[in-house]
Amino acid sequence: MAVPPPSAPPCPPGEEFELHFIGELEFGCEFPGLSSDDGLFIDYAAEAGSDWLPIARKEGFIGQTQTTYADAEGVYVFNHPLDFHFIADSLAGWPKLHVQVFKLDAAGRVETVAYGSSMLPSMPGHAELTCRTWRPLKTSVMEEARAVSGVLGSDPGSLPAPRADILSDTVPEVRSKMVTKTSGSLCISLDTILRNANKHGVLLQHRRR
Repeated sequence: MAVPPPSAPPCPPGEEFELHFIGELEFGCEFPGLSSDDGLFIDYAAEAGSDWLPIARKEGFIGQTQTTYADAEGVYVFNHPLDFHFIADSLAGWPKLHVQVFKLDAAGRVETVAYGSSMLPSMPGHAELTCRTWRPLKTSVMEEARAVSGVLGSDPGSLPAPRADILSDTVPEVRSKMVTKTSGSLCISLDTILRNANKHGVLLQHRRR
């Protein structure tokens, strides 16, 4: 006898709360310390609570953009499509977008430039999001200089815990000890579609123009 997956919402077929995001990761800007020969690409993941089930993606919504180079104004244009579709049994753990910005230099070396996290829209319609990023610093000026110069032989942007745990704030004891510095910003365009929201007690307010 077939057994439904434990994470599947216990709702009649067709009445589950559905949330669909469609859009693109448009561009990034104001990332410091990059040369004209450095390209950027983004690792991203849509992370949600345990009651959220990704549709059509067993591994969840993870992906990576192409590598792009700055234009004359220092803007890195990605225009990378995003498509996240969930059903949920609870609104706890509303989806967030986690990003990790990588640099590809002229020698083919890859290093982390920054990390960021942005809550995905909770209202239907179109939204323009700005995901501000940060990068970890070492605990001393000497360690920071060695990391930036590559003396330590590892990615200077490495984290002391898994990326998802840091960006989801599930390890505050680790995050509170980290020293970080603001970095660039990513601009994201999304259209949000909700289905069966009223059947699950979700009250929607119309956006004012």
